[in-house]
Amino acid sequence: MLFNSLDYFAFLGLTVAGFWAIRFAGPERDEGSRTRGASLRLLFVFLASCVFYMAWNPVYIVLILSSTVLDYGIGLQLGRVSSQRSKKALLAVSLTGNLGLLGVFKYFNFFSEATADALSLFGVSIEAPVLDVLLPVGISFYTFQTLSYTIDVYRGRLQPVKNPLEFAFYVTFFPQLVAGPIVRAAEFLPQLKRPPWLDRTRVGHGLFLIALGLIKKVIFADFVSVNLVDRVFVDPEAFTGLETLIGLYGFTLQIYADFSGYTDVARGSAMLFGLELPKNFDRPYQATSVAEFWRRWHMTLSSWLRDYLYFPLGGSRSGELRTYVNLWLTLFLIGLWHGASWTFVIYGNLQAAAVLFNRYLARERKLSKEGTSPPVFALAQAWNQLNDAVRGDRDRDPIWATVFKILLTLQFVVFSRILFRASDLDNASLVTSRLFSDTWSAAQVSPQLWAVLLVGMLMHYLPKSQLEWIRARFVQLPPWAQGIALAVVGVILAFYVTAEAVPYIYFQF
Repeated sequence: MLFNSLDYFAFLGLTVAGFWAIRFAGPERDEGSRTRGASLRLLFVFLASCVFYMAWNPVYIVLILSSTVLDYGIGLQLGRVSSQRSKKALLAVSLTGNLGLLGVFKYFNFFSEATADALSLFGVSIEAPVLDVLLPVGISFYTFQTLSYTIDVYRGRLQPVKNPLEFAFYVTFFPQLVAGPIVRAAEFLPQLKRPPWLDRTRVGHGLFLIALGLIKKVIFADFVSVNLVDRVFVDPEAFTGLETLIGLYGFTLQIYADFSGYTDVARGSAMLFGLELPKNFDRPYQATSVAEFWRRWHMTLSSWLRDYLYFPLGGSRSGELRTYVNLWLTLFLIGLWHGASWTFVIYGNLQAAAVLFNRYLARERKLSKEGTSPPVFALAQAWNQLNDAVRGDRDRDPIWATVFKILLTLQFVVFSRILFRASDLDNASLVTSRLFSDTWSAAQVSPQLWAVLLVGMLMHYLPKSQLEWIRARFVQLPPWAQGIALAVVGVILAFYVTAEAVPYIYFQF
């Protein structure tokens, strides 16, 4: 049930209507009736979310319910025991159960084949066992989500949830179930304690986000994907070097519009239930470094790994070498989280190398200015001297230097994503080689495609105030005018919609 399908909006409309019908079915005057009403609402949406998830593959509902039961039970037990040893044992059970399921379904085949390949180097030949199963949709998202709850309860930062319906609602809430954002229990569960409320402003914000997400998905993601990106990666030799390059920029636009568009629809849908989901993007292509890019892109994943991996490993508090190791491991796992293949292994290491080099430059520049340590590498010294010359006496870069850093970071993102999009290393190599083709025409890029690419990229660099102004104007419109505006958006989308709804990219993760 894709967000960019009529089925989803029929489902959303019925679920929202049922939720608020229960909310206003009768007066909730005393604590008992209020509890019964809340429980009925939670049960209704929980069952609807199960139906939503089972639309992909009914069998895999067992997995998400298993994770739900496991971590609900672990949370209760963590609240009852006082021994640190017992708490660590309970946390280990949660980690083993959740990461075990994720490892089996997502990583077993990759590591099995990698082990067989490694043994073959020593003359040992074995047939790698392979699991012939589909990857459960959303497993990477809801696994991290339930783990955040268990870890926070273990740390004493969150009280265990007593009501099983509240916890089941939190894990399975359908707008963010299959592709995030990754919601922390500490952010979401307190919202369930309050009676839900809805007003014209919140409805307006929700509808605006849904419309914005559909525009991103249908016009700037699916249209570019179907008409250029997919074709470039399926048959690279059919495209010139310039067309391949445009295809790479096209994928850069596609993946942002696709994933952030999903988040917009998810957040907008949640608002119709009176609930808030966290932001997942902050204009990542305006980043001036790769480290800043990862603070702006898929923010809920980056912050999750920061809080539950990087900081527990010591962060930057355990010496410079340990800091580099911690950063490398975090970025490497960001790559591996996205997929079990050598392309993502290399992709993660590339991101880690860029972030480590960025940190090295910043540190050496600081030490050099203090006169305590000249840079070891000539490149670092040259870069720092250039930075000093550009800044002069200013505390920050001039505008042109900031633009240059943004463009430099964007090029790294664009070209490293060959590995992200390629089906395997051979495909990545072929696409890369086409960039050096001596034929540089762009005959296969239509004027309409040029327009979509240019408008899509330019919109990313518009000031935030422009989008906020448009949203504020939409929210202030009377309901009938909002309906007309949404109908106009629907007509525009109809001109760009593909024959079949294109799945969201992050569903495969």
